[in-house]
Amino acid sequence: MTTKSRITTGSAAVLLGASLLLGACGSEESTTEATTTTVAAATSSTEAPDTTAPAGELTVDGAWARTSPSATTKGAVYLQITNGTDTDDALVKAAVDPSVAAMVEIHETKAAEEGGMMQMAPVDEIPVPAGETVSLEPGGYHIMLMDLAAPLETGATIEVTLTFEGAGEVVVEAEVRDTAP
Repeated sequence: MTTKSRITTGSAAVLLGASLLLGACGSEESTTEATTTTVAAATSSTEAPDTTAPAGELTVDGAWARTSPSATTKGAVYLQITNGTDTDDALVKAAVDPSVAAMVEIHETKAAEEGGMMQMAPVDEIPVPAGETVSLEPGGYHIMLMDLAAPLETGATIEVTLTFEGAGEVVVEAEVRDTAP
């Protein structure tokens, strides 16, 4: 084994820490039923989400949060936003009760320009073009929960307030789901 191919103990610790952090925003998918919230009605439904928004409405479907490993104080929320209006909009802010997390940011996960490693970075907004659906999903855009008050546990729900540039505030319930295989 050459010196270049060896990973030192310090490097392994850094890689482990990075993988725990990115694990909260990883690329696992979930297929369980979700709720739908429309700005016009601002209500939730336990029926399967409609993939097309009625004309004139912005809808939020499939909100869910990933369980958090006990070794991390971070979590992530994912969902789909469908803009059924004829006006572009943007998700500009997300918030949760301080009893869930001390800080919430809108993030994007993407490959670093150098080295190709995945990295997360806050973004000011997520554009939601008229007539289109934008997915916040593992490995892409997501809502980052930081300084969790307690680990996110399967079966719990989190109330998330989304603020849109044009549509205003929308409150959704995100179910915490187990990410174990």
